[in-house]
Amino acid sequence: MRFLKLMITISIIFAGLFGDYVVFRSKYSESQLFRAAADSIVHATIGLLSAVLFFTNSLNIPLQTCIYYTILCTVVSSLIDIDHVFVAKSIRLKDLTNLNQRGIFHCTTFWLVVTTILLVYSYTVKKLNTCILTYMLILAFTSHHLRDANRRGLWLYPFGHTAAINKYVYVILSAVLPYVFAYAYVCTKQLMNVKHYYSHLIETV
Repeated sequence: MRFLKLMITISIIFAGLFGDYVVFRSKYSESQLFRAAADSIVHATIGLLSAVLFFTNSLNIPLQTCIYYTILCTVVSSLIDIDHVFVAKSIRLKDLTNLNQRGIFHCTTFWLVVTTILLVYSYTVKKLNTCILTYMLILAFTSHHLRDANRRGLWLYPFGHTAAINKYVYVILSAVLPYVFAYAYVCTKQLMNVKHYYSHLIETV
């Protein structure tokens, strides 16, 4: 399992570095269609690998559930860019790739609020599926936002945008965060079990 984790971690780093080269510096990069398609594929690939790495951390989650949520994370990682349509109010590729502002799904604050609410809800009602869903959303938006932040920084409303994040910093963070979130999930699950245990004690008194 350690070897598998290492290979997936290296794959995330490779996907980030090689993917950015293909999107922005290859001989096909002048094509807006190619850049848009390749960019979405890279986002999806990093999201996929991040979810797989998350689930390799002995979380005792059924394989079918892991597959379902891995697909979800992959799709969300790519579909975050759908807010380009909302901002451009158009489906023309030229309009979608020449925006003066970012859409709500690229606002890190938005996702922090949504995932915090979901975590509180899952803890309150003891819903592990909701908890797993939340961590998949966290993986999806962090991997996407960190990669975009290499060029435009993070959008932390209402404080504005941060400075652009160094390429190697974002790549390393993308490879490390699945481990961090897997550990956070275990801690959350333990807290939920403790809460359930004490609630049961109170009910039996």
